[in-house]
Amino acid sequence: MALLPFQIIIIFLIRRPVYLIPYFYHKMCKIIFGIKVKTFGNVLVETPTLIVSNHASYLDIIILGSLFKTSFVAKKEVSRWPLLGILAKLQNTVFIDRKIFSLKEQENQIINHLNKKKNLVIFPEGTSSDGNKVLPFKSSLFNIFEKEHNFKIPIQTITIVYKKTNKNLINEKERSNLTWHSDMDFIPNMVQVLKKKSIEVEVIINDSFLPQKKRDRKKIALHCWEKINYNLKKSLYK
Repeated sequence: MALLPFQIIIIFLIRRPVYLIPYFYHKMCKIIFGIKVKTFGNVLVETPTLIVSNHASYLDIIILGSLFKTSFVAKKEVSRWPLLGILAKLQNTVFIDRKIFSLKEQENQIINHLNKKKNLVIFPEGTSSDGNKVLPFKSSLFNIFEKEHNFKIPIQTITIVYKKTNKNLINEKERSNLTWHSDMDFIPNMVQVLKKKSIEVEVIINDSFLPQKKRDRKKIALHCWEKINYNLKKSLYK
């Protein structure tokens, strides 16, 4: 949190994305929240890459932001949220309008970002879950792959699993209380999270793939969902 004013000044002064400051900012936040991350698989090296992840909490941003130099896609409403909206803007977040008539604009925003050789994280569930399941993916975010010239953009699926708090395995109810979803209020949830001495998370990273053989956006979305869902179930119930 202490780096926030400095990050604001830097970004507004140079008027272009800064990945180094957010990267270390998220690492600091990870320490503040007591988050310990265990990764499985190889962190991406290709740029740009479209990173596809499940979503259960605002902590997901800290976790992924501390692992990758990347930006995020978020619904337009997030830009107006107190605190979270400011943090999202500092991360050079791509804000999208989820209305049907905005799909073309949404597609252009994502492509423009990737064309600048920048990694981008999307949460295709469109909202956050309780961490015990992966909600169905909205295929509209994969619409860019229905154009042939975008087939060379690699996709990398990532599964975030909240496993332990205070060094103890948590059950479904405890995980649901830890994550931020449904109509939960932000501040009470954050206070509860900060009370934890430690939060242990598994991040499962699949090898990237090119979508040439899966041109239909619904098939690509389902393929990504199946990978992430498999990893979540395997981690939780092994």
